[in-house]
Amino acid sequence: MPRATERVGRSGEYLTAALISLVSDTVMVVPHGSEADLVFEHNNKLYKVQVKTQSKIEKSRKNWRFDMRRGANTKNRNYKEQAVDIFALASLLHRNVVFIKPMDQNQLTIADEHMKNNDPVKNLNDILDNI
Repeated sequence: MPRATERVGRSGEYLTAALISLVSDTVMVVPHGSEADLVFEHNNKLYKVQVKTQSKIEKSRKNWRFDMRRGANTKNRNYKEQAVDIFALASLLHRNVVFIKPMDQNQLTIADEHMKNNDPVKNLNDILDNI
């Protein structure tokens, strides 16, 4: 039986895959242990997506904090260059996803209002237009 954290992570991956399927006919969930969680095609180009999932908000700050590194069970917690094209930050509480381009930060904080009110399809299309 998978750990609870693995179940949370998989839930975020499937939520993200469902949202990506609104703009792509080809979305694949990659086996556990790969650097990318999802791969999808858009305009004849393949994109690799790393999903970061949180099930609850930080109580003291009213923000969502995402660890942008690889899982704690890996030796090198940083992603290889060009291993990920898009990060998807999933909130299970709001059942919403914020898409961002890769960045050199170990953590990223998103305000609850932004997480709650984000239009994931428009957000994804904006990211795809700017890659």
